[in-house]
Parts: sequence; C-alpha cells; structure tokens
Amino acid sequence: MLKQTLLLVLLSSTAVPAAGADVAVNLTGIGSKTCAYWLSGQGHQSEGVVWIYGFWSGLNYVAAASEQDQSKATGTAMIAAVDRLCRREPSRVLAAAAWSAYVDLQEKNKQEK
Repeated sequence: MLKQTLLLVLLSSTAVPAAGADVAVNLTGIGSKTCAYWLSGQGHQSEGVVWIYGFWSGLNYVAAASEQDQSKATGTAMIAAVDRLCRREPSRVLAAAAWSAYVDLQEKNKQEK
C-alpha cells in the first residue's frame, strides 16, 4: 500500500516509469535525471543529495501518515545506499534508485529486528 500511495503523491513535470510499477511518476528536479548525470560532477552531486534528502523525507512523511514504519537511516547511510545503486546502474533514474534504496534499507531494518 505504501508503494502505491507514494507513487500517487509524487508531483512534477517529467513523467518517468516507476521502478517495479506499471505507472509513470511525474518528477521535478534532478530526481528525473539519470544516476550517471547525478554522478557526473560535484554540482550535480550536491543538487542530488539535497533532492534525495527531500524525497526521503517525503517517503517518511507518507509512511507516518499511513501508520507504517519510517526509515531511520542517517543522511550518510541513505546517500551511500543510493550511490551504490547508481554506480551499479548508471542509466537508472535517480528517483528510482532513491526509492529502491529506501525500500532496501527498510527491508534490512525489518530483518534486523
């Protein structure tokens, strides 16, 4: 349910296929660009980090509003998780990588409990 809710909440100007879903998500900013673009320079990396923080916060907001567990990942952990995914799949859209990193860290957290 969280996945469907989050996909409907995201707003913007660029339609991007959602990871693992048959819907398109409208995104703004660097989140609609590829991982390769994000990793291509210090300015893009800084912009991407700010975007990821906001995106992650939005995911936590929706999780809290739907009475689900929020991510407790530190800023360092979330950026490292997105970075790993992006380096593995540079053609992936940054938003999809951030979403996957969020889900992966949530799953890891559940397994550790």
